[in-house]
Amino acid sequence: MKRLSRIHIDYRTVCNVTGSLLFVEAVLLLLPLLVSLMYGESEWWIFLSAAALSATVGVGLIQLGGGRHYKLQMNRREGYLLTTFIWIAYSLVGMVPFLFISAPLSVTDAFFETMSGFTTTGATVFADVESLSHGILFWRALTQWVGGLGIVIFMLVVLPALNQSGSVSLFNAEVTGITHDKLHPRVGQTAKSLLYVYLLLTAMLIALLWCGPMTLFDAVCQAFSTMSTGGFSTRNASIAAWNSDYVGWVVAIFMLVGGVNFMLLYGLLRGNWRPLVRNDVFRAYCLIVLVAWSLFALARFINGNDGSIGRNLLEPLFQVATTITTTGFSFGSYEGWGQLALSVILILMMMGACAGSTTGAVKIDRFVALWKNMRRSVELALYPQHIVTLEINGHALDESHISRITSFFAIYLILLIAGAMVMCGYGYSFTDSLFASASCIGNNGLGYGASGSGGGFGTLPPVVKWFYSLLMLIGRLEVFTVIVIFSRKFWCR
Repeated sequence: MKRLSRIHIDYRTVCNVTGSLLFVEAVLLLLPLLVSLMYGESEWWIFLSAAALSATVGVGLIQLGGGRHYKLQMNRREGYLLTTFIWIAYSLVGMVPFLFISAPLSVTDAFFETMSGFTTTGATVFADVESLSHGILFWRALTQWVGGLGIVIFMLVVLPALNQSGSVSLFNAEVTGITHDKLHPRVGQTAKSLLYVYLLLTAMLIALLWCGPMTLFDAVCQAFSTMSTGGFSTRNASIAAWNSDYVGWVVAIFMLVGGVNFMLLYGLLRGNWRPLVRNDVFRAYCLIVLVAWSLFALARFINGNDGSIGRNLLEPLFQVATTITTTGFSFGSYEGWGQLALSVILILMMMGACAGSTTGAVKIDRFVALWKNMRRSVELALYPQHIVTLEINGHALDESHISRITSFFAIYLILLIAGAMVMCGYGYSFTDSLFASASCIGNNGLGYGASGSGGGFGTLPPVVKWFYSLLMLIGRLEVFTVIVIFSRKFWCR
């Protein structure tokens, strides 16, 4: 048997960059502190303590990593390790405020809530969010907004030193999709352009929601959760709490926009609309939304849900938007729409929207690639000598891409079933377990049965919550970034 030798990994770089990012999180924790002070709440000290802890740990990691002037050495392995480590570190520090609120969460629940926030899953352990302070509600929304575009994307903007070494490795480890295109030659400039689109859309949505029945605070929190396609709300009834068709249409439209590749949105804002309308994935996205919208409207009608024409159009569209974009907002009760609607919801939860967006799940890009590969296989069965090229958006996919997509599906399904089986082991039905598992690995947050009106994610056993926290992270970083770390060959040659 061939003896494997240890691979050299620059742990100093991992520690150094993580420490720097914890400084950024310390600054982020000052924002809910200011919100608490504005509303005269006594919990401001929680965020000050968490910020101090984040900064202290950050200093320690920077010193452990060779100090501020250490020359970073970033290769593919460091990129994978650092990306995973940062998301875990952010969740560990970000959960601290939940441990000291008036009704403190357990460590398990606090970590689950924070991981759900940063991964934009939106599955919550809180049964009554309206009892929480403004500072905590703002922190929940902020974790989703930061995690929506990606912690690494923010890192590439605020830490220019990373653009000198390893920025491509980090960018590829976090950005979703089959291939990783860039808007500019430098990854840092691409990150700034994506952040510009994200900020602009968030500001537009805040203004539109504030013009409606929402207060400025509610508008900001809902906008953060909408553009990140996260789903945390400031109300127990989610978006339905405002009972406003105006709010429903605005949020539904912006959720659907959040499901589009941000690089295409950047081009659209610069007046270049042709790449968007000619994009294979975007056209498939629009078609799927229209078909699912029709099926939901039909299911709602068959099951006797009465209402105005506007509401009969809005609720199905909202449900399509919140499911396919993995947001998880609620605007009406879909549990009474029958098994057809539930089946479509499960499919959309697994499918997700476009790669390069803030959404989770498998992504339509991979489904388009698999569909075209199946058509190619049928053609090759008839004409074995033909050379058939598989193309998406004018770019040819080689066999390595197709193999990676197939492997992604296989691992995704294995993890999905594993999550369901863990929950089944505690006596839950397979339907409830499968729905909860799909919700977590797909970063969706929707609940059904035991995870929905039956009690919510907060009632699940601790072991299930920890396993689902891992599934959230794996789903957000698109499987391979996390899974590869558990491979022996990651550490050895």
